[in-house]
Amino acid sequence: MRAARRQRDASPLFMDLDHISPDVVASRAPDAPLGLPRVRQLGTLVASGGAAGYGNPHFFQSATNPSPKFATRGYEGERVTLELELKLLADVGLVGAPNAGKSTLLRALTAGRARSAVAGYAFTTLNPVVGVVRIKDDGTPVGGSDGDGSVYGETAIEKQHERELMESGAYADMPTRNQNTQDDHEQVEAFRFTVADNPGLIEDASNNVGLGHSFLRSMERSHALVYVVDLSGPAPWDELRMLQQELEKYKRGFSKRARMVIANKADLLAGDGDPEGVRMAHAKLAQLEEFVREMAHDNQVLDVVPTSGKYNQNLRSVVRKLRTYVEEARSAASRTSPTHILSNTSQS
Repeated sequence: MRAARRQRDASPLFMDLDHISPDVVASRAPDAPLGLPRVRQLGTLVASGGAAGYGNPHFFQSATNPSPKFATRGYEGERVTLELELKLLADVGLVGAPNAGKSTLLRALTAGRARSAVAGYAFTTLNPVVGVVRIKDDGTPVGGSDGDGSVYGETAIEKQHERELMESGAYADMPTRNQNTQDDHEQVEAFRFTVADNPGLIEDASNNVGLGHSFLRSMERSHALVYVVDLSGPAPWDELRMLQQELEKYKRGFSKRARMVIANKADLLAGDGDPEGVRMAHAKLAQLEEFVREMAHDNQVLDVVPTSGKYNQNLRSVVRKLRTYVEEARSAASRTSPTHILSNTSQS
């Protein structure tokens, strides 16, 4: 027992329950040829119970003493400490630097239902937040549309406004959110998917600087990744380069899941309508698009969409493209799922 304990301590248990071995899938095939082993996947032994002691029948059982009053105690079972980590599952994962506007964008995509924290400082989001995007037939999110006048400001300001409404009693005469979204038949949901607002990535996050690895692991199970950069910054292409490099350093080929670049905070460029400012804004967007074309791999160029999550601008284009990515990913996942493999094996 001591030798077994030393051997277990020398090689600690490490399991990735996100993957199923191909051998296990093949062994489950119902129409496997005779003679092949059919292994039942009963799980993995984490801790074993202790050896049992001898019961009373073992000690001097006879006709004159059919029930001996002797027994031995068994040994204690193994005691182990396990650390379980849940990898967040979402159809789309938002990848961006701190304060790029990911939380505001998620709130705009979910029509305010995702209560992610928004503030004017970096690392507002410390844990991933998942929101459900519901799409109408016309391609707009249920409960909102492009340029509908909704403004998503900082969380502290909104909470203060809600507190003032509550104290004044104004909520008594206000329609609920469900009443606002059921006014007409155009609000019928046609498709839905999930989007994860991941904490911001910084340089050397792949080397676990800060909480880099815990942030990156939350994106591993997303079917598609979307870069979110601050278009109002001095060089959004440098920000995009850093994000791609950190994904590749963390896991080779990880950045190939990226499908889109959202140039957020576009409302901060040429907001006053100055012709020179508009020209510079178009030039910056064109330079970003050129950089995206240069960083393309496997002839797959990422889509570049300028948006303003704060003012609900150009979200219809974002939602339509995201829906396309999710449908493609779900179709590919269904073709490679164990159930699909088993059905094809039985048919063959």
